[in-house]
Amino acid sequence: MDLTPDQSVMSNPEEATETVAQHKFVRDLIPGGDLILAVGPHRTLLRVASAFLCEISPVFAVMFGPNFEEGDRLRNRQPGDPEMVLELPDDDPLAFDNTILVLYGSDPSTQDCDPDDIQKISILVDKYDMVSRFAFASVYWFAKYAWADDPEETWQLTTAAYWMQNPDAFFTFSKKLVKQLQPSHLSYVTSMPDKVLGLRLCLAIEEQRVHKLANEVKGKGLCLYCFGRTNHGFTSRVKGCKDRKYH
Repeated sequence: MDLTPDQSVMSNPEEATETVAQHKFVRDLIPGGDLILAVGPHRTLLRVASAFLCEISPVFAVMFGPNFEEGDRLRNRQPGDPEMVLELPDDDPLAFDNTILVLYGSDPSTQDCDPDDIQKISILVDKYDMVSRFAFASVYWFAKYAWADDPEETWQLTTAAYWMQNPDAFFTFSKKLVKQLQPSHLSYVTSMPDKVLGLRLCLAIEEQRVHKLANEVKGKGLCLYCFGRTNHGFTSRVKGCKDRKYH
């Protein structure tokens, strides 16, 4: 997510404050926080701390820096002023909720996230540049669902592994997609924010299947490094790839 100084995700401050005051429920993810996030098209309200967002996300650190209105408003708040409201209409409220719960206090409830939850969290992790913060959580989740064999769940875990930049999980779950022989993944692609990525993954899976049948070899998963860089095909190793175990 690239930001420029003339881009603002804040609504009119007076209108936003009035809307929050009229709202019946604000979920306290970080009690005492100085910021309310209005997430999703229905403006689910989440109270967080701006300093915490800056700590976990370089994107928010820039947004609340000296070159943006949001940063100026935070620095100019006086004691007794209402919380600043940040509009995030394109994000998923439950995914944002879970993202904060994972990183703030390591809430045990996030151990129960299902593949759909994990995929939606990974979209935010990629968007707000928080991959390194999820190194441990992602390893736990992918190990927990190593047994998953449902095609849709496997797709969700494969794409989550891509956004979380986990090469082992990406190889493991994409290998399952190759073996499952699902007739079509189009319905999974249409629900993704990055449809180019989805179609690219579909093509890579099909190339691996053809390679397996044509050469009478065992099916393989995809190398994360090569998948994101190749322009010639998904069955060969890209120059500079050091991950021989995926080929």
